[in-house]
Amino acid sequence: MNPHDLPALSGAAPAYEALARASVLYTDLDGTLVAPGGSVLADATGAPSAIVASAIVAVNAAGLEVVPVSGRNRMQLMELARLLGWGGFIAEAGAIIQRGTGADAAITYDRGVWTAEQAGGRPPFATIRSSGAYEALAEAFPGRVEHYASWQMDREATLLLRGCLDLAAAQAVLDSIDPPLDIVDNGMLRNPGTLACGDLPPHAYHVVPRGVCKARAIALDLKARGLGPADAIAIGDSATDIQMAEATGALFLVDNAFASRGVIDELARGGRPNIVRLSGARGEGWAELASAWVQAVHA
Repeated sequence: MNPHDLPALSGAAPAYEALARASVLYTDLDGTLVAPGGSVLADATGAPSAIVASAIVAVNAAGLEVVPVSGRNRMQLMELARLLGWGGFIAEAGAIIQRGTGADAAITYDRGVWTAEQAGGRPPFATIRSSGAYEALAEAFPGRVEHYASWQMDREATLLLRGCLDLAAAQAVLDSIDPPLDIVDNGMLRNPGTLACGDLPPHAYHVVPRGVCKARAIALDLKARGLGPADAIAIGDSATDIQMAEATGALFLVDNAFASRGVIDELARGGRPNIVRLSGARGEGWAELASAWVQAVHA
């Protein structure tokens, strides 16, 4: 699918029908909700602005639920959810689902296709770390992969790496490891760390239990809520965010998404007719969607 063939939010009747039905929004953070540097008090260029904060207030006031979906760890997302008035989140690229932010929060670790014996009764991170996955990748790609410090700290479910890898080749390395693992590209990074990548841009990678992904996490969360795909919408900016279209009534892509080669390639695979293009970049696109959602629900 050519990005220019995607329906725009303005004038797309199916998009407004999806918004009118939805009670939950699953939102990516970096590149989608927050401005460069991670602030919600700035516009798409990073200049001080209340546009995103005002949109969050409007959605909260309308009684609509927002669930952050991110590669960040659980503690980071718990603080963010509290600050923004949201009641739950999906952390570590889909491997952790949490409902609530207090002492009584319900926490689910998704171990994908692992058996109970493979899971070993401990958080997935401990199992992945002891599997030798990092050592195998470091040996296969010397100088091209490393732990993503300091973001690697306090992980519970996934191994977070920084590198410049051929994803298929890296997956082939992991295919020889037990329990079964997947490697997920979580997008480009500005800081190459100590990598020897040459002209290749560094990326963040999650090593996850096989089958774990954002779409699966959303499906599990909706089931726990007693809801289905038509009750939800999603918004993102990356190739991995596009999979959220499979678990929701509609996926909205902010305008900066189309600068990503990964997004263009993923759209070219087709098969997802419920993807809608927003005119605004980053938080401005988020605010555009939020305004349309509140209006559609109360129409």
